[in-house]
Amino acid sequence: MKKPSNFNRRSLFALPYWLYMTVFVVVPLLMLLFFAFYNNGHGFSFAEVTKYFTDSSQWATIGRSLRIAFLAAMLCLCLGYPLAYLIAKIKSQKLQYLTLMALVAPMWINGLLRTIALKDLTTLLGWAAGEDLLILGLTIDYLPFMIMPTYLVITGIPRSYLEVSADLGAHPVTTFFKVELPLSMAGLISGFLMVFTPAVSTYYMSEYLGDQSTFMIGEQLNTMFIKDNKSGAAVIALVLLAIVGLSVVLTNALSRLGNRRGGLY
Repeated sequence: MKKPSNFNRRSLFALPYWLYMTVFVVVPLLMLLFFAFYNNGHGFSFAEVTKYFTDSSQWATIGRSLRIAFLAAMLCLCLGYPLAYLIAKIKSQKLQYLTLMALVAPMWINGLLRTIALKDLTTLLGWAAGEDLLILGLTIDYLPFMIMPTYLVITGIPRSYLEVSADLGAHPVTTFFKVELPLSMAGLISGFLMVFTPAVSTYYMSEYLGDQSTFMIGEQLNTMFIKDNKSGAAVIALVLLAIVGLSVVLTNALSRLGNRRGGLY
């Protein structure tokens, strides 16, 4: 009897992965497509999709969600990179880990509880709900997502690069802008995407920290589920999926562009 080839034996190890992807990725996507075009059980139709994309208020919600998520991600970038850089420069590795632990530990608490606590605190301080408070909440909640990948990239920069730069007479500031910042850009891009993606689809944070002027696409999706509008919810979910996919494509394109220009990223 002919023995199975090594390729066939090795491919068996990928079987659990393909089963997982089929059950939890492919099947849900097919279900989204089905409900989006099945019009709540009334047959195949583009009615729900057409209704969504011809409604100007829907476009306003998408634009608002993108703007708020982008601002939160940029604020996380401005705060997260200096923090990650300073932590990476701590000489004691144990102290580095303890500092990271102090920043990441709040993430072990349920996100909804953190949001309610922030809402109660800001209410005591007289800070009304709105876009500013929502952006602050998103920044506080997702800041560790920016710090961790940036920290890992910075600590992965070979020390010999910095030593060579110093030996060539470069000032530490020059070394930072010419060596460290370009080489750590991959972590910044990853961190930005890790903040932007959940921020653009959030609903409980916008519900607790925002008001009518901050109605986001995640809240809209939740509303569709409450109304048991499966077709409407599926369309919104597909729009969110497209936004996230486009974000990934753009960030990957930026990374490749930087690499072609000499390793900027």
